[in-house]
Amino acid sequence: MSPELIKRLTEHQPSLIGLEQCRQAAVLIPLLETPDGVQIVLEQRSPKLKHQPRDICLPGGAIEAGETPRQAAVREACEELLLRPEQIQVFGLMDVLHTNTLMLYPYAAKLTDYDMTYSTAEVERVFCVPLSFFQTQKPEQYRITLPVHPPEDFPLSRIVGGKQYQWRERREDIVFYQYQDWTIWGITAKILQAFARITR
Repeated sequence: MSPELIKRLTEHQPSLIGLEQCRQAAVLIPLLETPDGVQIVLEQRSPKLKHQPRDICLPGGAIEAGETPRQAAVREACEELLLRPEQIQVFGLMDVLHTNTLMLYPYAAKLTDYDMTYSTAEVERVFCVPLSFFQTQKPEQYRITLPVHPPEDFPLSRIVGGKQYQWRERREDIVFYQYQDWTIWGITAKILQAFARITR
C-alpha cells in the first residue's frame, strides 16, 4: 500500500454514514431551581404551526448553516422562551438521538430569572414538570412497524428475490409519559427518558 493511502486510513476521523440525509437539530433541556426541587420547562407548540401543532416539546429546532448544535439550542431557546443568552447556563451535551431521518443534540441547561415567558408565534403555553417525575416514573412504551415501499423505478430485477424480496421492517419504540393532563410522547419523551437515566 502507498504511504498516502496508509496516511488517509490512519488519520481518518470517522463520521456517520448517511448523516447528510438526516435533519440535524438541537434542543435545550431547560432546568429551573425551585423550592420544590429541580423542574424541567416544557412547551406546548402553537396550534398555528404546520408540524406537530399542540404537541409537547423542548425548545429547539434546526441547526442553521455555520452554527454548532449548542449555538442552535441556545438560539432556539432564546427565540421560543424570550430569553437572553446570559440567562442560560449550559452544562453540556446529553445523549444524542439518532433516527433514519433525524440527528438531535440535547443540551442540559439551567435558566436564571425566567418568568415563564414565551413567543406566541411558536408556543401556546409553557409549564414545568419535576425532574423527579421522570426519574421515578416508568414510561409506557409501544413498538410500531414501518414497512418499506420501494419507488416504482427501483431495480428489483437486480436483487435476489426481486419483487418477493423480504425487506426487513423498520421498528421503532414510541415512549409516552402522562403528567397530569399533559401527554409527553415521541422524541421529547425519549430525550427525557435518557436524561432521567443520566440524572437518576
